[in-house]
Amino acid sequence: MDKNPLLCEPNNISCSQKSKITDVDKTFRLYSFDMIPEYLQSNPYIRTGYRHGLNFKGCLTSLIHLNNESVNVWSHLIGAGLFIYFFLHDIYIGKAIPYMLSSTSYYFVLFYTFTIIICMLCSVVFHLFNCISPRHCDDFLKVDLCGIGFGILGCYLCGLHLTFECYENWRMRYVTIIIGIMFITVIYYIHGVKRYLSQNIHVILFMVISLFGILPALHWYYLHGGWSNQFVQYFLPKLIIFYGLLSIGVLAYLTKIPERFFPGYFDILFSSHQIWHFATLAAFIWWYRNGILLMHYRLINPCDAQ
Repeated sequence: MDKNPLLCEPNNISCSQKSKITDVDKTFRLYSFDMIPEYLQSNPYIRTGYRHGLNFKGCLTSLIHLNNESVNVWSHLIGAGLFIYFFLHDIYIGKAIPYMLSSTSYYFVLFYTFTIIICMLCSVVFHLFNCISPRHCDDFLKVDLCGIGFGILGCYLCGLHLTFECYENWRMRYVTIIIGIMFITVIYYIHGVKRYLSQNIHVILFMVISLFGILPALHWYYLHGGWSNQFVQYFLPKLIIFYGLLSIGVLAYLTKIPERFFPGYFDILFSSHQIWHFATLAAFIWWYRNGILLMHYRLINPCDAQ
């Protein structure tokens, strides 16, 4: 009876070497869309570059191997590093903005910085480890959704504090509303995450929650007397740019542009999901830097001077 050529003898050196090569190939092998399981098939226009069936070590090793999740992982990993730098340089050490330490706004900017770091890291965890198994993909997607909710909450609380600082009662009302909405939304998604991924409902609902910020913005515009107010002229364009950056990312994600028109050409670089990542990171950085400017503005122009 002939021996199975796939079976290795313990002392067979060439077979041992072949086994090692096979293991390496399996660890770093990339798959096409048609070869991966259904739970990873979220974008049919990304045709190649998929990881599948890796363990935790293999996923970590894939950080240094180009695949269609590389940019998604590294963009937010670098983003988390940037906000850690902002915390250390601007907030903890206080070299860039020493006046923050004497302001109550310090704690809101600090909270915002932490929420964005958590949001970025949760995104990294999902995109890095989602290929292990369907269960891991679901669990890490829940982590990612919680991170997104936490990041949106940080944007709201920081923005509401800085813009409604002279209207304490209205600020507390809006803060209470947004905390309640975000809590209910995250809990709702955690219990039904499988049904929403393929339908993009998770993105749409978070988009609606983000657009809810237009209501307090309009109210803030009215309370300050409209465009004739110096604070409105200073802050409103910054808010429009913030929403513009977010809109670019969401629009790319929902329409799957540009890969929708050129399937297979944007598998590794410049896909819609990567545009979403860069757009949200740019929006978060813009919000942070302008939050610092608003703190400085309010320090020079206190509420009692209006």
